[in-house]
Amino acid sequence: MKSLKWFAVAAALVMLVCAPAVMAEEAKAKPPAKDTLKGVYAQMVTICKLSDQQIADLKAKVKARDDAVAAWTTANAEKVKAADEAAKKAREGADKAAAKKANEDRQALMAERTKIEADGMAAIYAVLTPEQKQAWEGQQMYMQVCARFRKANLTEEQRTKVRPLCDQAAKDEAAVKGDEKAARKAKTDIEAKVAKTIEDTILTAEQKAEMAKKPEPKAKPAAEKKEGEKAAEKPAAK
Repeated sequence: MKSLKWFAVAAALVMLVCAPAVMAEEAKAKPPAKDTLKGVYAQMVTICKLSDQQIADLKAKVKARDDAVAAWTTANAEKVKAADEAAKKAREGADKAAAKKANEDRQALMAERTKIEADGMAAIYAVLTPEQKQAWEGQQMYMQVCARFRKANLTEEQRTKVRPLCDQAAKDEAAVKGDEKAARKAKTDIEAKVAKTIEDTILTAEQKAEMAKKPEPKAKPAAEKKEGEKAAEKPAAK
């Protein structure tokens, strides 16, 4: 159960790093100095109200994690390149067994990096107290929800209403008991409930309509479009 929880937390952190628009909208404080934590870790300092000692510990843990990942990447660059090429070549061939083996070998290699990152994240979370971890999980839930409803362009007043829903949902998830399968289902149900509450009680009719819009199909690349036009111009075979 604990391993699932930390895996979910790590996955949420990845999502936060990839959601700069949401983070920028929330982080309206003065720009951090060069020697301060940035991005998601700057948010952690603020949301969790870290002490000076915790901030120093957090900096050290983040650097240690980044250094370990960088060292692994440098040491295994050639192996990763070879594994990528082998997997690509196997996929292009007709041997499904070879393709499966190549993909498994690549996954096994990358699992080493994944473990280094997971161990680094565990060390980072060890800096937080139980109360701070709870506050951070609520923040992660909030960021996920803001990303999910990005098309609705939530107002500040709406975001103020969303945050306590996310804090409660994070507490509900922390209280889930049972095996991993049951925990995953419970988490899905909790997050679905939050989304429905937002849709039913917070979004305006216009925002609901915006959320319901399907994304426009991507335009074909010029080269692909040109080839299609040439094919259409060819006379039908007699």
